[in-house]
Amino acid sequence: MLVLVLAAVALLMMLPRWAPPTSSVTNTTAGKASPATTLAAQAVPHTPPDDQQLTAIARRTAQILLRASLARVVALQAHQVESWDRSGLHHLQEHIADGEKAYSEARFRAAQDAYRAALTQAARVEAELPTVIASALKQGEAALQLGNSAQATAAFTQVLAIAPDHHDANLGRARAATLDRVRALVEQAEAYEQMGDEDQARAVYNDAARLDARTASVKAGLERLANHARAGRLRAALSEAHVALERGDFNTARLAFKRAAALEPQAAEVIDGQRETERRAAAADIALALERAAHAVKSEAWSEAARDYGAALTLDAELGVAADGKREAEQRAQLDEQLESLRKDAFALTEQSRRDVASNTLARAQAIAPAGARLRAQIAALNTALREAREPVNVTLLSDGQTEVSLVGVGALGRFTEHPLTLVPGRYRAVGRRDGQADVRIEFIITPGANAPRITVPGAP
Repeated sequence: MLVLVLAAVALLMMLPRWAPPTSSVTNTTAGKASPATTLAAQAVPHTPPDDQQLTAIARRTAQILLRASLARVVALQAHQVESWDRSGLHHLQEHIADGEKAYSEARFRAAQDAYRAALTQAARVEAELPTVIASALKQGEAALQLGNSAQATAAFTQVLAIAPDHHDANLGRARAATLDRVRALVEQAEAYEQMGDEDQARAVYNDAARLDARTASVKAGLERLANHARAGRLRAALSEAHVALERGDFNTARLAFKRAAALEPQAAEVIDGQRETERRAAAADIALALERAAHAVKSEAWSEAARDYGAALTLDAELGVAADGKREAEQRAQLDEQLESLRKDAFALTEQSRRDVASNTLARAQAIAPAGARLRAQIAALNTALREAREPVNVTLLSDGQTEVSLVGVGALGRFTEHPLTLVPGRYRAVGRRDGQADVRIEFIITPGANAPRITVPGAP
C-alpha cells in the first residue's frame, strides 16, 4: 500500500501548476490580413479557466495530497512509528494540521504546500526504518550473548512489531525463549567438565545445542570437548607409535603415526616421528640386506649375495660396503658360472681353445684366497676334467677281419677282428675298405675318463 501511495504522490507532485496562455498579438501594420491570419481568425479561440475552475482544481489537488499524507501516517503507525520516531511522526502530523487549517481557510495552494511537506517528512521517517530494524536486531543479538533473555525478547519483539514476518527477528525471539534453559544446561555441562566427566558434559551440551546450537557457550563447550578428545586420541596414537618404534615394529609405528597425522598433520612430533620411523626402517632393511648378503657370501651363493648387496644400495646409494660387496659378488658369480660350465662340459676340453679358456679360469680361481669349500671343489673338478681331457683311454676296435681299417689322424690299422689301442679323448673317424666295394665311414667319440669302450668298425659282422 505504501508503495502505491508513494507512486501516486510522486505523479501528483510532478503535475505543473496551471497558467493562462499568452495573448496573441495582432499584426496591424499590414493593410490586409494574411492568409495565416485569416485562418487563425477562423479557428476556435482558447478560453482560459475562470477563477472558480482554478479554485476547484486547487481544492481537489489539496484533497488528493491530504489523502496521501494520511495514508502515509497510517502506514507508519502500522510499523509502530511511535516506538522509534515519535518526534518525526509529530512533525508529520503538524504539517498535516497546517494543511487542514489552510484548507479550512480556502488557501488551497498553501494547503498543498503543507501536505507536500508532510509527504517529504513521511519519506524521511520511512528512510529510518532499515536502520531502526538493524539496531534492534543488534541489540537483541547482544542481549542473547549476554544471557539477558528479557532484553533480547524486547528487542526482537520491537522488530516484529515493525515487520511481523522478519526471519531473523522471529529466530531471535525463539532463541530468547529458550535462552534461560540453555544457560542452565551450559552451567550443568561445565560442572561435569570440571568433574572430568566429559561424556556426560558432552551429552548435556548436545541437549543445549538441540535447543539453540547458535549459542556461543554451547559451541565453545562442544568444541572444547572435541579438542580435548582429539588431543587424547593424538597422545594415544603417538604413544603407540613410539612403543612400536622402539621394538622395531615399523608397520605398526607407521599406522599409529598416520592416525596421529590425521588428527594434527602439522604437529612437529608427528612429522619428526614419521621421519624417524622411515629412517630406522631403512636402517633395519639395510642391516637385514647386508646380513643376508654376508650369509650368501659365506655359503658362496654369489648371485644371491649380489642381489642382497643391490637391495642395500637401493636404500642407500652411498653405502660403500654394499657397493664393494656387490662388485665382488658379481665377479665371483661370473667366475662360479664359468667354473661350473667348464666342469660340466668336459668333452669340450678336448679342444685346445677350450682348454686354454679353462686354464685361465682355473688360474683366476686358484688365485683367490682363502678359497671356500665350493670353490675348492670346483678347482679340483676342473683340474680333473683338464687331466682327463688329455689322458689316453684304452679302446678296443672290432671289425670283420676282411676289411682294411684306417683311423683318420692315427693311420692304417689293417684287417682284424679286435684291435686294442689307446686314444686321447676326442672325435674320430674310421674308414673301412674292401675290394670292389665303396668305402664305409663311421665317426665315434672317446669321452674323457671312458672305461675301455669297444667300437665296431664298418664291415664287422
